Amino acid sequence: LAQGLQRLNHGMLYCGTKVGTMPFSTSCLACEHVDRSEENFEQQLLRGKKGADSPSSPSERSRLQEFVKDFAKCALRGVHCQIIDSRSGSAFAAFYMVDAALSRLTFRRSTPENDEESVYREIELKGIRDIQEYEAAESSLPETVRSALDAAGMKERLLVLSFGDGSPNLFVLESSGVDRDRFVMCVKILRLFAQTHGSGALP
Repeated sequence: LAQGLQRLNHGMLYCGTKVGTMPFSTSCLACEHVDRSEENFEQQLLRGKKGADSPSSPSERSRLQEFVKDFAKCALRGVHCQIIDSRSGSAFAAFYMVDAALSRLTFRRSTPENDEESVYREIELKGIRDIQEYEAAESSLPETVRSALDAAGMKERLLVLSFGDGSPNLFVLESSGVDRDRFVMCVKILRLFAQTHGSGALP
């Protein structure tokens, strides 16, 4: 992981961190080892949307690097979520993890019937085509998924991952809308890094 994070630090300098317009500067919210509140993250989000700092400035880039590093460290241990099965519409407990090379994202069932069923989907980060929130994905959602989102607060937690190889979309429920925003921003940066540098040496 240390080597992967070091490459990420350098890689973000080459990539320019041009991902969205939300410069975040807080720590991983799902990690029990980080003492930061959700309210503080929301304040940072609002401040970022107002353009308090330029995303390309050295100070903002440094904060962004720390934020993505914290996300990666938490995801290495595993972050709880839910997954909606597009065929049945049922949601089940799961968690996602990144590998030490920061190239692969794995979703596992929290309570598999056996070890072989633990892995639900294993994804190459560079193969992710898009990550959409409910509003952007609403028109293309399967009816089973749409029906599963009737419960209060579920829509704002939804993530829809699509893939360049045409494999089925993945429907994920984060713990909150704030965690959803964190996932979108960080995974897009990790995807950009994986697409640009892969597992090879930096230029």
